[in-house]
Amino acid sequence: MGRVLGIRLWASIGVLAIAAGLPYCSAALAGAATQDDTSISVRADIAAGVLATWIGGTILAIVFLFWLWRRFRRSAATRRG
Repeated sequence: MGRVLGIRLWASIGVLAIAAGLPYCSAALAGAATQDDTSISVRADIAAGVLATWIGGTILAIVFLFWLWRRFRRSAATRRG
């Protein structure tokens, strides 16, 4: 159970999700969106790639906050005694 909830595993998942979505983000910046008078359209694969990158960044942010919490909790316990 400890390996499923390990920080390294979740950090790796976050990095892999970002790496999977980055080519799609660059395609989105390069002009994969089309625009007419009333709407803006984005291809579905580009949208999925951008979403994957966003999810990966969210995972990494949560892992970082959890890592900080564990680090501060450990240092507070060391100071107490």
